[in-house]
Parts: sequence; structure tokens; C-alpha cells
Amino acid sequence: MHSGRGTLLSQPKASSSSSSSFLQPEAGRQGQHEVQFYFDDRFLIGSLSDFVRNALDSGTAAIIVATRPHCTGLAEQLRRDGLDLSLAIHEGYYVAVDASEALSQFMIDGSPDEKLFRQCIGEVISCSCRVASRDERKVAIYGEIASILWQRGEAKAALRLEELWNQLASEFSFHLRSGYPIASFDRDAYTELFSRICSEHDVVIPGEGHSDEHDRSVAVALLQQMEQVLKTEAVERRMAESRAREAQDEKDQLVEELHKHEAVEEELRRFARRLLTARDEEQRRIASELHENTAQLLAALSLYFGVLHEEKASLNPRVAKIVARSRSVSDSLLNEIRKLSHLLHPPTLEDLGLPTALKDYTEDFNHSHGTHVQLEMPEDLGRFDRNLEITVFRIVEEALANIQPRSTSLFTAVRLNRTPSTLLLEIENHQLGNAGSEAGARRERFTGIHERVLEHGGTVQFTSKPTGTRVSVKFPLKDSDCRPT
Repeated sequence: MHSGRGTLLSQPKASSSSSSSFLQPEAGRQGQHEVQFYFDDRFLIGSLSDFVRNALDSGTAAIIVATRPHCTGLAEQLRRDGLDLSLAIHEGYYVAVDASEALSQFMIDGSPDEKLFRQCIGEVISCSCRVASRDERKVAIYGEIASILWQRGEAKAALRLEELWNQLASEFSFHLRSGYPIASFDRDAYTELFSRICSEHDVVIPGEGHSDEHDRSVAVALLQQMEQVLKTEAVERRMAESRAREAQDEKDQLVEELHKHEAVEEELRRFARRLLTARDEEQRRIASELHENTAQLLAALSLYFGVLHEEKASLNPRVAKIVARSRSVSDSLLNEIRKLSHLLHPPTLEDLGLPTALKDYTEDFNHSHGTHVQLEMPEDLGRFDRNLEITVFRIVEEALANIQPRSTSLFTAVRLNRTPSTLLLEIENHQLGNAGSEAGARRERFTGIHERVLEHGGTVQFTSKPTGTRVSVKFPLKDSDCRPT
């Protein structure tokens, strides 16, 4: 210890191997620039304590440019190691600078300014050089301002700052050690920049557990950096695999639920089609019953009333009047029964086929509703399978049910055509419907149309505009669907 500045160390300790070279500058250089990598802050603080004590013990001033927690931790460690830190600070041999505050003095537009850097850091070094007792390498410096820039993601600024430190060595004699946490190089993309940082230094000190010659030290540091990359990537990969498994499980559950939903929907469609078929069969049965039995009985009753009416001269005038009224009622009832039977299941649909049944239906519809539904189909349309003809007839019925009575000024058309493989049906209604009260009924009718079409493997398209609706249906035709006329 130099005798001119009192006793700073009560019990000097031997320097560690990582710090022993700072008094041996390379030929032609005023200083040495080394980089210290570390995993744990406690290791860094212990290493810096050795670095500072060796500097002070050899008559060299020490400058610490670090984060506030590192400055505080180092000061406490130095006191525990027996250094009279207050005396060293008082005599100017120990200077601690907050790295963040230093950065704010020479950073311009995200880059260190060379002139401001020289003024800021050079002034501190100059002051420390004046109090040092040695001519060689008068100042030992630890700096982590470049590390702060790196951890902010400002890699170019960090590399530029290392270059400025090296340029500053041409004016001052100092031993500089830069510190970086190895965890800040935990991506494969950082490998090239990590190598560039190593190349800006004369000595590379690996993290905990390693200390060797320069070339080997660089290799060890690179291996440590790669180890950190692999650890991080392994953790991220495990997390990604876990998220992928969770996503796959959720997908499998959704697919299972979707299959269940589709199965339920298909069962509902089959049930709806069975209901429609059952309704058609029941209507046909009731129509046949009305036509074959009820209508015949009413016809016989009307005949009996007719015979009585012929004998009205021999009847009591009051009885003759009742007979005449009863005959009129029976005739009206017979007409209604026949009309109801025709509506339930037109006999022409069975006997003469779809074209005749549609022609009769549209004529009756126009007469009863006061509308003008235009039926367009070729003369040689032909006959089809009984179930297919019933389906087409019912679709026309349900589509025309949307038409409001007495809408003679608006256009409605039913078009039926065929190709060798397809039966085409189009119902176009240019009429503004009652969207409020009829919306629910329309949806129900459209659902019925859709199910009927699906039963025969066809397709249907509903087009709704403010001026009306259009229903376009295509049925595939097989040889078994066509019958001779």
C-alpha cells in the first residue's frame, strides 16, 4: 500500500485470478479493456470487490459506473471486506457514478454522442488520475452503461459505447472492465452481437465457475451464452407444447361437440321429414275418406232431399219449406267437402299428374285470393315419382301461402322445367309482405320447404329483397323418378 494516502484496508486480501492481470497492460496500449459476464449479482459484487481492492492496494483509483443497486451492494461488500470506504471516497480514490444518470448526459436521439461522452466520463477519469499515486494505468474502471443499453434493446448503441471506451483509452491510462448479465443474451439471434461485444475487449471473463486464457475464455463465454439460449428455448418450447396440447384438447372437445350437434341436427331433420311425409299421407287418407265416404253420403242425402222436394205439393207448406232449405244446406256441404278433399290432396295429382294439378291449383288460388299467379312450364314436362310430385306440389302451396289476398297489381310466377338430370322449380313473388306478423309463419314454411328438398337430395336457395322473395329449387332426376305419361 502506498504510504502517502493512509491505511484504507485493515486486512488486504489476495486478488482473484479474474482480476490479477489488470496491472499488466499490453505493449503499446495505455490500458486494458475486459468484459465480465455473470449469472448472479452476488458473484458480480464479489468479483468487483476484489477488482476494487486490488486497484486501491496498488495505488490506483477506482471508478464504478453501475446501476444504483450494484453501487450500493458493492459499497456494503467492500465495508464487510475491511475497506475504509469513507476514507477512500474522501481522498478521491473511490468514485461511484449512477449509470442511468450518466447515460442521460451523453445520449442524443438513442445514440451516445462522442463529444458529450468524453466530457462526462473523461472529466471523472481526469479527476481520479490526479489523485492516483502510480504513473501506469492510473485508474481502474468498472462500467455497465453499455449493458443497460443492451438490456433496453439498443444493441447498436451498446456496441457504439464500447467503441467510445476504446477511443477514450488513447487519452487516458485506465483498466476498464465492462459487465454484462449472461441472461440478457438468451436468444439465438444474439449470438453474432455477443461475438462482436467479445471482440471489442482485450480479455473475456466468463461467468461463474470459469477462468482461463483469453481464447479459451471467449469460447467458454460463447458456450455459456448458447447454454442460456438453449435453456430459454427449452422453456419456451415446453410452454409452447403445453399450449399446443391444451389447444388440441380444446379443439378435440369442440369437434366432439360439433359432431354431437350435427348428429342431433340430422336426427331432427329426419324427424321433420318423417313428420312431413306422415302429414302428406294423413292428408291423402283424409281426402280419400272425405271423397269416397263422406261426400257419397252427402250426395245420397242431397238426392233424398231432392225426391222430397219433388213432392212438395203434397207436403205441408212449412215442411216443404224446411225440405228446400235442407236440400240447399246439403248441396253446400257437399261442395265444401269436395273442396276440402281437393285441398288436402288433389285427386288430379294422383290421376293426371303434377302439371294438371298445379294448373288447377293456381287457377283456384287466383280465383279465391283475387291474385294473378302465372304458371310457366313446358307442355311435355311429363310425370315423375309419386313422392316427388307430392313434394313439388307442397312446396308450391307453402311458397304461395306468403301471398296476400287481392294483390293483383304485383307479379307472382311459378316456373317448372326439367333437364335430362334435373327438375327445376322457381317461385318468384314480387310483393311486399307483412314482415311483422307473418315473419314467424314464413320461417316455418321455408323450413318445411328446405326439409322437403333435402329428403330428395336437392338444393334450395332463398333470396329475399325489399320487393319480394324468390325460391329456387333443384331436384336431381334418376330414371326411377320419371314415369310414362
